[in-house]
Amino acid sequence: MSAESSKRTNPLAILTEQILSNRTAVKPNKKIKVGLVELGNSFSGGLNAPDQYYLPLVAGMLQSYAQKYLTYAKDYEFQLPIYKFMRIEESSEMLSECDLVGFSSYVWNEQNSLAIAKDYKRRKPNGLVIFGGPQVPDSKKQFRRNRTVELDPDELKRKRIHFTEDFHHAHSFIDLACHGEGERIFKIILEQMAIDGCRDKSTIPQISFLDNNGNFHFNMKLERMGDKELAGTPSPFTTGIFDKLMAAFPDQKWIKRYETDRGCPYQCSYCDWGGATEDKVSKFPMEQIYADIMWAGEHQISYTFLCNANFGILTRDVQIAEFFIESKAKFGYPEAVSTQNAKNPKPHTIRALKILEKAGLNKATVMSQQSLNPGTLEAVRRDNMKLDEYSAMQKELAGAGILTMTDIIPGMPEETYDSILDGISTLITNGQHNHIHFNNLSILRNTEMGNPEYQERYGMEIVRTPIINTHGKRNDSISGIKEYQELVIATNTMSRKDWVRTHVLCYMVTLLYFDKLLQIPIMVLHEVYHLPYGQIFKTIMEKAVQSETFPILAEIYNSFEKMVKGIQEGQEEYVHSKDYLDIWWPTNELVFIELCKKNKLAEFYQEAEKLLVSCLGYQPVTDILSEAVKLNQSLIKLPFQTSDLELTLSYNIWEFYRAGLVGKSVAVVPGCHQYTFDRTTKTTERTERWDSWEEWYQKVVWWGNRQGAHLYGNKNPHQEIAGHH
Repeated sequence: MSAESSKRTNPLAILTEQILSNRTAVKPNKKIKVGLVELGNSFSGGLNAPDQYYLPLVAGMLQSYAQKYLTYAKDYEFQLPIYKFMRIEESSEMLSECDLVGFSSYVWNEQNSLAIAKDYKRRKPNGLVIFGGPQVPDSKKQFRRNRTVELDPDELKRKRIHFTEDFHHAHSFIDLACHGEGERIFKIILEQMAIDGCRDKSTIPQISFLDNNGNFHFNMKLERMGDKELAGTPSPFTTGIFDKLMAAFPDQKWIKRYETDRGCPYQCSYCDWGGATEDKVSKFPMEQIYADIMWAGEHQISYTFLCNANFGILTRDVQIAEFFIESKAKFGYPEAVSTQNAKNPKPHTIRALKILEKAGLNKATVMSQQSLNPGTLEAVRRDNMKLDEYSAMQKELAGAGILTMTDIIPGMPEETYDSILDGISTLITNGQHNHIHFNNLSILRNTEMGNPEYQERYGMEIVRTPIINTHGKRNDSISGIKEYQELVIATNTMSRKDWVRTHVLCYMVTLLYFDKLLQIPIMVLHEVYHLPYGQIFKTIMEKAVQSETFPILAEIYNSFEKMVKGIQEGQEEYVHSKDYLDIWWPTNELVFIELCKKNKLAEFYQEAEKLLVSCLGYQPVTDILSEAVKLNQSLIKLPFQTSDLELTLSYNIWEFYRAGLVGKSVAVVPGCHQYTFDRTTKTTERTERWDSWEEWYQKVVWWGNRQGAHLYGNKNPHQEIAGHH
């Protein structure tokens, strides 16, 4: 049965079509003024560069859809959307003449959005406040699958049924909340405004609200938009909506958030990527995608973040990658494209990524695992691709010069310190030498993990911490209102103490292996001396606390432990440094900076060699390990270099190391091996020399955070956007 014929027999689809087709439009008796608020953070462009903001995609799509399908569209006056944080009074003053205001609510803007809405309502009591987005609680969300934690109806009612109602009672200034995709619903709300000022909300689908007597209502949901409906959804880029916004703020540097499809077929209990759209993947038409990409190129949008949950899941994504290449060739833009790649990549996924990489557009290829522990994968309902397939694909990409990054979430259900250590060891053994990104587990409101019964089942302890953008500026004084996230800081398999130890391990692995401070000798220990990576890191963790023997390593360990304990108590995930670009740094990067800036590298490597030798136990020690430490220390990128690096080694460790990075094997053999490493080139296309510490902080430590490009001979990184890992 075809998708179209199946839809014709789907009762919900039939009812949805009837609801949408049977509405009668009424001409407003006066202009209806519409405000939209989609608050986004500023993203620091780095040293002497202007801040950057995403074009407000949701606001643009709501407006473009409404203007196309409203019968009396000219009778609705859309104000320019509010896209950035500012003083609450300033925002609400800008909205004070609007008859209704729609807010797009995400975890990073919820508190500010609520404050603006409340102040707008104070100024204009008869104005209509609408909330939509992932932060609007949805007690009727259907996952179209079995829950991990099944409860009887009475228990579920006790835990969850008042989820949305409580939200309305807590924020009574919100007149209605939209659940799921917003384009069609927003258009219906605008029509109802013309009929009766939206006093009768009973005929508006997919919303919840409190009536005049304080009674709660949650109206019927519609069938999701499919390919046909998305094909009829106009683009805010090519319809001129964003042209007006850009013209109003000519000095603003813009970046682009974009989706070519919606939805996610996977079932992970912690993820709400497709929370509004649930399981089905629906596609925007290719001709519209092409036009949107060319529009961005023509408007010199340098950076595109592709919001698809699984770029490369569809064969047509190869052609979409080619669209970006065509735009780059024609206009010189974009300069970079960031993708979240398909969980289980296929050959066409790799082809699409290779196309982006060849043109220099690929930011980083994310091949997420999240966990390698079978019990955890079952608890979160994630089904990873087989490790041998994952390893083969990773080596293929590395051989093609495409660096990959693996996501791991250390604090998930059923995870332990040992399972994380084993997972790290397995990933590196199987070829991940570029980067493992360790994410703290945050609870997103409408996920299955957001359900109280799920949290009780796995003994989750949760703390509320401020949301901070990695490498972002300290701008929490703009409105005086902080945004918060809920982080899991212990489970019934990982105590608070073990959670701290696990996250210190992750920081140590990141600094020593993926920031490349000791990657070469650690690889030698594994390949030449046949020590498992897990055993090496276990020894490092045990001995790094010995302050009398290893004072610098102990200082590093203690700084990580202090940071992690602070997170458990509700502090920020990152460290703000006034001295180093006045931005928020991951603590491992801050440690790296201070080792270099405070002239501690020589002492660090003396300690490190002693510690790594101790990993061998009673094995005989050769000078191979010592030479590996020497090579690693010599290759650390530093500012103010005036000559290239000339290095003579007694072993071919450089060839051994470079081969290992791409999954190949080269035996370590003695001889006279001479190398020259570029430390002085500085052109518009390539930089290996940095003439100030500030330039080095940005271009080596920050921009190299996903690629660990901290060694001479490694690929120079692209410019990075704050807040993206």
